[in-house]
Amino acid sequence: MQVFGIFKEVHELEYLTKCYLYIHSEGEEITVDEMKLLLKKKNKNVAGTIFLHNPYTAPVGMKLGEKLCFQDYKFNGEYSELQVDNDVRIVGRNLKRYKGKLIEIKYLFNYNKENIQPTSTMEVLDMDLEKLHTNLLTVFAKHDNFQDYKNISYNGKFIFFAWGHKIDRHHTNIAVYASNIAQWAKKQNKEIGFVYDRVRDEEDSFEFTRFFSPYNFGKLKHVVPDAIGQVFSKEIIKPYRMD
Repeated sequence: MQVFGIFKEVHELEYLTKCYLYIHSEGEEITVDEMKLLLKKKNKNVAGTIFLHNPYTAPVGMKLGEKLCFQDYKFNGEYSELQVDNDVRIVGRNLKRYKGKLIEIKYLFNYNKENIQPTSTMEVLDMDLEKLHTNLLTVFAKHDNFQDYKNISYNGKFIFFAWGHKIDRHHTNIAVYASNIAQWAKKQNKEIGFVYDRVRDEEDSFEFTRFFSPYNFGKLKHVVPDAIGQVFSKEIIKPYRMD
């Protein structure tokens, strides 16, 4: 698999504003230019969307975890091939049925940073969301970090939600923001998939946007990837409950 994306820097913060996963046959690789050709016919070549929490990646050949601006990265609005992070790798290895296709990767937050949950970053994001549709200044870039849920374009047949199951309900604005994205996506006449457990049933898991992320620790390290495999092994993508 290969990942391609566009980074943008705003006030010294870095965002991954566009991102696509390419599923290739064994031994195959494509160039950035070949990926861009596929994007010219999105309706034909984009199979669906994966919705994750936030990115943590870097262009191939650059250091992960070090700001790109310190590595002389050119923020020119062009696609670069990116390193494949853990979440994308786990989902991607279950997408062999989409060989030759692109999968769009969207994020709840585009801020390119490792382990922002649970940290003070989430407090700032929650405060920013309260100002999102005002003229007030935000810490994170309004248009580059956050999703405009009513204007998200979804290509392909499915949307797979996997941004995590631990949204702090005290972060009221984040909870509403996530719910708006999920509820609006549900209206798009796409196949909807996510992984949930026995804590809540399927309907409540969706209502509370409780979608398990691919990469976990402990018992979930193996259980969730197996469940993701079950989601994409079916002809029609649906939510899957872990036993």
